Amino acid sequence: MKFCIYFKKTEPEVSFSSEEHIFPAGIGGIQKLPMEYVSHNCNNGFSGMELSFMRNSLIALPRQFVGPGKRGNLNPMNATQGPISLMKGLASPNSIELGYLSLGIPYSISQIKIDINGTLQFISDRSFGDANRQTSEFIKNLGKYNGRYTLFEDKRLSQNELILGLHNGKWYVALSNKDLETKIDNYVQKLIEQNPFDNFTPNYNSEQTRVHQTLQFDDSYFRVCAKIIFNYLAFVKGQQFVLQECFDPLRDWIVNGGENNFAKLTGEATTFSNIPFPDQAHKLFITQVRKTLFGQISFYGDAFETVVKLCDNIEGPFNIEGFICDWQNRQEFSFVDFLNATIEY
Repeated sequence: MKFCIYFKKTEPEVSFSSEEHIFPAGIGGIQKLPMEYVSHNCNNGFSGMELSFMRNSLIALPRQFVGPGKRGNLNPMNATQGPISLMKGLASPNSIELGYLSLGIPYSISQIKIDINGTLQFISDRSFGDANRQTSEFIKNLGKYNGRYTLFEDKRLSQNELILGLHNGKWYVALSNKDLETKIDNYVQKLIEQNPFDNFTPNYNSEQTRVHQTLQFDDSYFRVCAKIIFNYLAFVKGQQFVLQECFDPLRDWIVNGGENNFAKLTGEATTFSNIPFPDQAHKLFITQVRKTLFGQISFYGDAFETVVKLCDNIEGPFNIEGFICDWQNRQEFSFVDFLNATIEY
């Protein structure tokens, strides 16, 4: 039956044209719910929340170091790129540059470091090919500069310098002196007219890089954790089970946010810690304590264990349920199936 387990609506109020993953595809999830369980409208509404979960929460760091890439892709060429940030030591021990992490490796983006006293430095990464070609393309793209950029203010930069970087069609500016921001357009025009990097010789260095990133630890992390567990509960118990009124408070919080009376971090995972789960696997378990139903979830091994109260007045006994996402090997198991496959009796 087509009936959204989150909106509690059916056609024609909502449509059903997409499938909801249990674990998000962006962290390697494979198994989906039947199409009639989650409306397309609801799926679209969750997209921004999941994007924040994967890019800005605690999960962002292991994704940058071990993966997977977009939509769970395991090809290193499609590995997740961390957000553009200011990095120290890419070119020299004290240099500050714009770059990102991918599978734990730092990369510089194409950028020009401008000192208002008259010196210029073009910075690029040899991983992206010939430095002269990168420089030429950067100067060419300056002609398309539109004045829109992401700004980084950092006191480690000199009051006399600013950095202008380009990556995937987006501009980035770094400076410590806000007065320089009004002069960016003038510098861009001068660079276009003078093209000061003709016939330059690139100089590469290898240094220990330090990266400073700001992660958000907000409502979206906990709501996505709850959604993953609720998805699996629907998968194993069925649509009618999760449509019970006892789940309405959780359902409303997942969809609309508000005060978090449901989820909290607990530290390192301890559930079934003696079982040899796959390395870096995501895991969830659903258990009953008296009439309260709880979910536990952890990511990338035993990291970031979070407990979610699903409802506090469940009727009848509930046998433990569990789900393992072995994203590195593109496999997923129910807890029982995993035990049967791995434990010798």
